[in-house]
Amino acid sequence: MRSGYQLRGNAQPVESTADWKRFRLAVNAKQTASLAVEEARVEQVTYALTDITDDLVATFVRQQSINGTIENALRKILVQKAAVAELENQKNGREDERDEIFNDQQRLRENMKSLRGSAEERKLLERYTEQLNAQETRLAVLHKEMQDIETQRDKAQAAPDRMMQELSFDVKM
Repeated sequence: MRSGYQLRGNAQPVESTADWKRFRLAVNAKQTASLAVEEARVEQVTYALTDITDDLVATFVRQQSINGTIENALRKILVQKAAVAELENQKNGREDERDEIFNDQQRLRENMKSLRGSAEERKLLERYTEQLNAQETRLAVLHKEMQDIETQRDKAQAAPDRMMQELSFDVKM
């Protein structure tokens, strides 16, 4: 006897004790036979919908742990989560660009401090000033783009959140 396991299939014991189950198998003289005894146990696994991935859904399908309706619902949620992730990647790209501009501006300002005032240095100072102005314009655009992306991401995030809250099924596996 194994704790937590139940017999499956046609083989039934003729006698049971606290530690053993005994099965009877008729075998003719000078013959061998085998008896397959199937056991199963209930296992419980918990998955958070927020942690569901394409690979996990594919595993569920392969193991026949979910039906087509659940698979479709999970795949729709994954599509929405992918859209949110793409928006997050776009925002991160804008933040990286902003950080690069900040670092470049720091370098330009340090260079400007070291200039003395000759004609060549004034031209370089004008060039640095133009470059800083262009970067400030780009920073303003980046700031607006990041705000727009955050708004889009928040709206996009609401969709999978709502889908997960509305997801309801009653399936015996």
